[in-house]
Amino acid sequence: MARWRTVDDPDGYVRRVMYHQRVSWWRLKWRSRETQVAVLPERPHEDDTAAVELKITVRRALARLTPKQRAVLVLRFFEDLPESEVARILDCSVGTVRSTTYRSLARLRELSPELAALKNITEVRP
Repeated sequence: MARWRTVDDPDGYVRRVMYHQRVSWWRLKWRSRETQVAVLPERPHEDDTAAVELKITVRRALARLTPKQRAVLVLRFFEDLPESEVARILDCSVGTVRSTTYRSLARLRELSPELAALKNITEVRP
């Protein structure tokens, strides 16, 4: 009680005490999540070189297409949208989407034959 007489601003003092208690609680919570082990687990390092190479090749190939061709291919195969949804988004008919998809894939094969060498990789994420 004798100390309270020396405190100039009791409200500020209480706020500061509450702040420090809260920070201490956060620090304790952080430390409790961390566990220490004597030996670190071995994690196999996967070689993602082929997947990265495929992504770069696909992006370069798509950049060579016209914007409409690129939009159709991205919406159909990367976004996995049905033809009717692509037609609605691009404001064209379903037949136009089908023919543009066919022509775009043919042009893609013609412009980027290196994609044929990488076709055994099944999963591509942009």
